[in-house]
Amino acid sequence: ASRVLSAGRVRSADQQTLTLTKLTAELRETGKGHTAVLVSGDTGFCSLAKTLVRDFSGLYQMELIPGISSIQYLSAKIRMPYDDAKLLSLHGKTGNIVAQAAYNPKLFVLTGGANNVRQICLDLYNHGLENVELVVGERLSYPDEQITGGKVRQLKGLDFDELSVLYIENLYAVDPALPLNDEDFIRSEVPMTKQEVRWVSVQKLAVQSKDVIYDIGAGSGSVSVELARKATNGFVYAFEKKAEACELIRANRSKHGAFNIDVIHGEVPDAMDGLPAPDKVFIGGSSGNLDSILEKLVALNPQVRVVANAVTIQSLGQIVEGFEKYGLADADIVCMNVARAKKVGRYDMMIAQNPVYIVSAGANASANASASSDVDAKGSANAATATARRSKRRPK
Repeated sequence: ASRVLSAGRVRSADQQTLTLTKLTAELRETGKGHTAVLVSGDTGFCSLAKTLVRDFSGLYQMELIPGISSIQYLSAKIRMPYDDAKLLSLHGKTGNIVAQAAYNPKLFVLTGGANNVRQICLDLYNHGLENVELVVGERLSYPDEQITGGKVRQLKGLDFDELSVLYIENLYAVDPALPLNDEDFIRSEVPMTKQEVRWVSVQKLAVQSKDVIYDIGAGSGSVSVELARKATNGFVYAFEKKAEACELIRANRSKHGAFNIDVIHGEVPDAMDGLPAPDKVFIGGSSGNLDSILEKLVALNPQVRVVANAVTIQSLGQIVEGFEKYGLADADIVCMNVARAKKVGRYDMMIAQNPVYIVSAGANASANASASSDVDAKGSANAATATARRSKRRPK
């Protein structure tokens, strides 16, 4: 790497700065004797070393010689251990910093390229995480090293070195594994999917951590929040045509720390324009546009998985016909009849709720409940601990 050679610590006349393609080509010529590949970074964390060991262990006797990683260095500088933190590399990679910051109280991030500190601050700010604490380490271990601390709203708009290391502390990060009951949500006259139906519907979607999910007819946002807490490295787009319902979704998003939700005010399918193609879709209400919604969803992603709820026989028929028309395979229909106890004098009576049909189809139709639990909640269970030891030793 050029940064290693520019440090002036290499004492070899035969040295080259190479692209990855040229490097691998050189390494395949094994008659050159001893060879050292010098790269920056941590040999055990998102490193070129992983590729070299995988591809060249059969050609060379290999030894990995680590240095001090930038995460380790920043951790020591700010006196913040990382044994209970989430480690993330966004250097030359895609990733969802909003979701990671929402569900992890402590997060160390390698930045670079499009995912620089300025862009990360903007993403966090735009999704309601403006009060999260940041520490930015620039040019660590070099003479012009700089360490800057502050809240997202204070650092937003500032420029930092492209390859900075970032520490993010969210004292209000939620544990996404905890269940949510109906009484946990802010309510209004806007309809809300009841908790038992919500739980089964979300499980039927078989959500994976990196999924892009649409919640169509999001109402109060209860399903959106549940989905966001499953997609801990993904994103949920909550579509709702009523302005008052959109405000309610935003309120529930903030209350439950599910900041990886974008609220889309508009009517589907037109409101889908310009958004990433979905992996999973929940349809709680279609406002009579079910056919055009399904047509567009399948056009965006032929492998999309869809779960739809219905409370009438007519709606159930429309859903089944639409799934068949657009090739959403292996439709599964469940009718949920839920009764909940209510105190009547000295007795408990079971009061029946309206039956709800849950129809699921598309990719992963045979996935079981365990497939939907790809949740990395590392560190979230320690939110109380992180709060108790909130650092007062921030560098200026």
